Amino acid sequence: MILQQILAKQPQQEAWSLERLKHERAIALGHALETSTNATYTSQLQSYLSFCKIHHFPIEPTTDTLSFFVVYMSHHISPSSVACYLSGICHALEPYYPNVRAIRSAAIVSRSLAGMKKLRGMQPTRRKHALEHQYLLTAVTTLHDTPEHDDPLFIAMLLTGFYGLLRLGELTVPDAIAKCTSKKLVLRHTLIIEASCYSFTLPFHKADRFYSGNTVMIEALPESPVDPLTHLQRYLISRDHSFPLLPALWLTAAGYPPTYSLFISHLQAILGKDVAGHSLHSGGATALALAGVADNAIQAMGRWSSDTWHIYIWKHPVLLQALLHGGSTFQPYPSSSSSTTLTSLPLSSRV
Repeated sequence: MILQQILAKQPQQEAWSLERLKHERAIALGHALETSTNATYTSQLQSYLSFCKIHHFPIEPTTDTLSFFVVYMSHHISPSSVACYLSGICHALEPYYPNVRAIRSAAIVSRSLAGMKKLRGMQPTRRKHALEHQYLLTAVTTLHDTPEHDDPLFIAMLLTGFYGLLRLGELTVPDAIAKCTSKKLVLRHTLIIEASCYSFTLPFHKADRFYSGNTVMIEALPESPVDPLTHLQRYLISRDHSFPLLPALWLTAAGYPPTYSLFISHLQAILGKDVAGHSLHSGGATALALAGVADNAIQAMGRWSSDTWHIYIWKHPVLLQALLHGGSTFQPYPSSSSSTTLTSLPLSSRV
């Protein structure tokens, strides 16, 4: 058989040395996991190494060592968290002990974990309150017209997170420097403001592993005290005056992106200890559910990859059914205008 030469225009590419190939591969492997995940796995490995040290066990994993670790750690943390610890330990030790995942899957390890979940996993769920309209109104009223830069920043982030169904980690940066990355920052130049809405590019979220990015669009609430567009524009006046050349959208008075703990401290100082980071996400999802928005629409708006978003619905399911089908006049997004209806509620969309 005669193979014809394919005459296609191919760019002339220079061959790499073996050293460069290894170097570039190492860089790629180093970016396979998120920075925060790497930091977490390192911490979990340290827990395993400390366990082996104090019990005089060899570091090389065995079925006995991992099952003992499961039982021991389940008396100190939640057994469901121990399962995550095992994943981190396997990832860290696999280059040195290639059979560690097979050991992790052994029956004695799996059954030890299942037994500890039954023995110590029945802890009452303590969830923080989801944000509601009165919480937003309280925050806006408390910080209205204050001259400090950080107060308009906080209100703009609060309303954007609530109406945009954003996770707090998508608005702030981690407190631990090892978990920080500029690739997740929302950038100022991606913000587009229109008469009835504003939008920006969210470069990363939990269901977007490869930084494809999403466009978050939030509608305005004209004449409402909790109009997200009004408070965003108020923050931008201070932000653009103080830091016109810095790229990040959210900046504190010091010129740095706000940290998770900084936002939480502001939130709890105004609304108390019963609210936390997930209160924005769950509050927005609850409000949309009470407004009668379809499940698949809420899931898409909140960027959930599965129906696990239902756990964010703070209201009891029986109450939800009564509100949705019992003719309730509840309005999750009240406006100063008495003509506001459920069909005209502001929603966030993602492209």
